[in-house]
Amino acid sequence: MNQKLQARAFERVAPILKPGERPVTATRAMVGSFSASRLGTAVTQGLIQAAAGATGAALARTKKQFVVLTDQRLIFLPQTFLGGPGTGVLGEVPREHVALAEAKMGLVSLLRLAFGGAGDGVSLTFPRVDKKNAEELAAALAPVPTA
Repeated sequence: MNQKLQARAFERVAPILKPGERPVTATRAMVGSFSASRLGTAVTQGLIQAAAGATGAALARTKKQFVVLTDQRLIFLPQTFLGGPGTGVLGEVPREHVALAEAKMGLVSLLRLAFGGAGDGVSLTFPRVDKKNAEELAAALAPVPTA
């Protein structure tokens, strides 16, 4: 992704960051329900299913979003018509409640993020052009191996 877009996303969240909180990565993504498939989310832009959790379902209502990961939370911003980060926060989830449940990289990449509740979470899909961003977000969310 264009570094300017990531920098703009960091600027958008700067006023709401807590003291000592720092942004790690930002990317644009299509947000769908936790159980949405790669192709299903890409084609239908993610259908909200009744079984989805409250947080995931609320976030999945706005499909094209900017996701900003900080060292303390995951912040969801709207995406502008031109693909940049919009103003206002759609939602946020504390980092300790976010788990990378699945990562599939390909022509259309998919990350499933679980939010700690049964069935609560979102799926993020990325077109081929944003595959590197998907990999970066997955690496930042991957559990740290213990020795």
